[in-house]
This record gives sequence, structure tokens and C-alpha cells, in this order.
Amino acid sequence: MRITSNKSVTPQQLKALHATFRTLRMDTDARHGCIYSFTAGRTQSSKELTMEEARQLLEKLNPMDDKAREMQQREAQMVFRDIYRLSFLIPQLNEGFTSANEEEYRMNVAKLNVWARKYTKARKDVTRMALWELQETKKQLEAFMRREERKTKK
Repeated sequence: MRITSNKSVTPQQLKALHATFRTLRMDTDARHGCIYSFTAGRTQSSKELTMEEARQLLEKLNPMDDKAREMQQREAQMVFRDIYRLSFLIPQLNEGFTSANEEEYRMNVAKLNVWARKYTKARKDVTRMALWELQETKKQLEAFMRREERKTKK
């Protein structure tokens, strides 16, 4: 179990932040003031940001237009569908269940949400995850499936 809320900013995030600051033509004082204001006075250094703070700051500094947001939402829906399909192959989740009607679908999603809150890195419902969290959850399920396949081959 990894907790990402207190993890330090990644080198990729630092690069993205500094590139964004350059694009916005922020000098050193403006950059430090922006970070200081964003962290409510906790720090003015980008190196002292947490991974989550850096992600949020990048989102604020680089707002998506409607078309990009729509594309990201479509991609998130596709990844969610993949996760939902995978859940029917996993014994602890929805294996053996059907999704023949709306009530069964909602029940299967609810079971998937309970599992996600307990076992995923994001620790929240899959229906509330951001695209990057859904992608991580999908990878986690695929890795789980590979482990299960190896167990059954032995």
C-alpha cells in the first residue's frame, strides 16, 4: 500500500511546473509567490511541494479547454469500462455475476467501488477517480489477473 498524499513532487512534475512558469512568463518572485499562495504559506519552493499539490497546481495553471476536457472524460469512460469488464474475471469481485439489467449493473459497480476503496492506490470509488487514477487501477487489476493466471498454471 502506497500513500501518495505525502509523497514529494516528482522530477517530471518539477519540469512541467517550471515549463509552465516560463510559458506564463513568471519571474522568480512571481513563481515563489504563486507557490506560497497556493500552499497557504507552507512553502514557496516547488521542490517542497507534495505530488498532489504539484498535480493540482499544474491543473490550475494549465486549464483544459472544453474539447480537451471532453476527450479526457471519454477516455476515462473507456478505462472504466475496461476495469468493469476485468472485474468479472476476478473471483473476489464480480466473477460469476451478470450485468443483464440496470439493477445488476449498479450492484456490480457498488462492489467494485467497495473493493477500490479498500485495495487501490487511490483509496476511493472508481466512479470518482480521475483518469490517471483509473489508469493506475486498471494496471493494478491487470497485474492481479497475471498473478492469478500464474497460480492456476502451477
